[in-house]
Amino acid sequence: MKLKKTLIIVADLGELKAYDLKEHKGVVEHDSKVSYSLELLTDMDYIDAHKKLHEVVSDEAGRFGHSRGEEHDIELEREKRTLKDVAHDIERIVEEENPEELFLAFPKALNAQLVEKLNEQTKSVLIKNLALDLVKTDRDKILSHFEEVE
Repeated sequence: MKLKKTLIIVADLGELKAYDLKEHKGVVEHDSKVSYSLELLTDMDYIDAHKKLHEVVSDEAGRFGHSRGEEHDIELEREKRTLKDVAHDIERIVEEENPEELFLAFPKALNAQLVEKLNEQTKSVLIKNLALDLVKTDRDKILSHFEEVE
C-alpha cells in the first residue's frame, strides 16, 4: 500500500483522535521495506456527550412532570449538536493539516449524517470512510482496518 500525505481520524460522539500517517523506509536483508506508523496529532473529548441527561438539565424541579418525549427530544438535540461539533473539528483539522488523503472511521449509526455535515474541502480528500467505532482501538491496529477496505 502506497500512501500519500494521509490523515486518519477516528471518532464517535464522545471522542475524536487525529493521526498523521508516518512512512518509514529501511533495508532488511538487501530488500527495501516500507512501514507505516500513526503519530497522534490531537485527542479531543466531547464532555457533554458523556453526561447523563440529569447532569445537563439544570433545573431538576423544572423537569418534574415532563414527559419522556421531551427528554428524548433533549437527547436528540444533544446528539445533533455533538455531531455538528465533531464535523466542525474534523474540518478544522483538515484545514490545518492540509492532507492529500483523509481516512475516517465513525460509528455506523451516525456515519452518513456526519459525512453530510462535512464541507466540500473535507469531502474532496475523504478517500476511505469506515462505518466503525475505532476510538478505543489500539493505535497499531487502526491502519489495518483501512487496509482491508482496498
